[in-house]
Amino acid sequence: MTPRSALQRRVERALLAFARDRRVPLHVVGGAIRDALLERDRAVANLDLAIPSDALATGRRLAAALGGTYIGLDEATGSARVVVIAGDERVEVDLSDYRGPTLSDDLARRDFTINAMAVPLAAWCEDPRWAEQIVDPLGGRRDLAAKRLRACFPQTFLDDPLRMLRAVRFAVTLDVELDPSLPPMIAEHASRLASVSGERIRDECFAILQTSRAGWACALLNQLGVLDVLFPELRAGRGIEQGGYHHLDVLGHELETLVQFDRMLLDFAEFSPELRAPMAAYCDVMPVEGRTRKALMKLSGLYHDVGKPATRRVKEDGDIWFIGHEQFGATLIEAMAERLKLSNREAEMVERMVLYHLRPGHLSRTPELTPRAIFRFFRDLGDDGPACLLVWWADRLSTRGPSSKLDQIDQQRARLEELLRAYFLKPEESVRPPKLLDGNELMQALGLPSGPQIGRLLQAIQEAQAEGRVRSRSEAIELAKASLGPANGQS
Repeated sequence: MTPRSALQRRVERALLAFARDRRVPLHVVGGAIRDALLERDRAVANLDLAIPSDALATGRRLAAALGGTYIGLDEATGSARVVVIAGDERVEVDLSDYRGPTLSDDLARRDFTINAMAVPLAAWCEDPRWAEQIVDPLGGRRDLAAKRLRACFPQTFLDDPLRMLRAVRFAVTLDVELDPSLPPMIAEHASRLASVSGERIRDECFAILQTSRAGWACALLNQLGVLDVLFPELRAGRGIEQGGYHHLDVLGHELETLVQFDRMLLDFAEFSPELRAPMAAYCDVMPVEGRTRKALMKLSGLYHDVGKPATRRVKEDGDIWFIGHEQFGATLIEAMAERLKLSNREAEMVERMVLYHLRPGHLSRTPELTPRAIFRFFRDLGDDGPACLLVWWADRLSTRGPSSKLDQIDQQRARLEELLRAYFLKPEESVRPPKLLDGNELMQALGLPSGPQIGRLLQAIQEAQAEGRVRSRSEAIELAKASLGPANGQS
């Protein structure tokens, strides 16, 4: 078992004392046991506890005893969470009432057999041979050894439709295979996912997108009919041919873009060594706690061509065009973002990726990538610039498949790296030139009032810096004067 931190030990000691003082039988259940048997680290220190009854009241008392925060999860079924934080460390304790008269009945009503094991709390906390005391009525330990995901009972997806998404997440994160009984069960009940809250669906989707097998997972969800329920905006792309430049239909291309993302972001091996670490750090940034840029980029890649079906036109010569698909596609993001309860920042990022995903391709075909072009690209995209570049690159690599021209790809990769180097390695040159003066100083120097004009002048100064035309404060002021014209250029 992975060594526990001081905070985890403190929480466990308090749990044991609480249970013994009140004579409450507590069992550790679910993922903690599964991951310990797999010797797998957990992203968040989380302990699931099963209790015969009164989980809500027990959770409140535990929160008080531990100095933690109580969160009611589901009053109807009796489940609660206690969160204890010390410094940068966080421990979560989830309590739930038995889903039947006995512990065995409770385990039999859980989702999958590999999560339907229990250990007495005292053994888990104090006995190095805790694994010898595992309660395993459904053979979960055997299934775990066989890398098999099997439902605890036939109605598992009726009890909670979200378990269909959890099944696919476990397949990709635990490297287990779905038991042959699961795919037909999922296909039969796929439509029931529409009744699940957007927050719960979002969290499962992002857990899948965060992995290096998101493309495989989404292809499986597509086969099972689940993708249509999760992302109904993508349905129209199924079977929409794109002409000779593409080797897949629209939906197939979007799914292949995820595959390319998985490969590309696994270790960034196709990029120059000096770019890999800053790119990895960039992708790991969380615009919202628990959800990374990496996952948002993959979601953007899945949606980048969502506007194509509605904008498809076939010319007289048979050529197929999708003029304006990026603008129309961007308008479809709001509904998806609202359904999944994304933050405004996340929705904005995905919308911008869809709207601008063609722009890096245009830059890759220009005879020369000028400092002005670099500045304007990152001026418009800001810190979403590298994400946009990677969405375009995953899109590009999924376009023609085996028919891609290697010399063209090499040329475009070189241009891609030129833009990435500008952002990560030398931003002061063309991306974010150092500020020579601020708005107040500019207003004072030119005798101008506050207003949008000041912002435009500052931006013009920065662009001139990127081009090497302005290098000092005095030159910046002279440029601003010249931009105003002779009538307004007096200070």
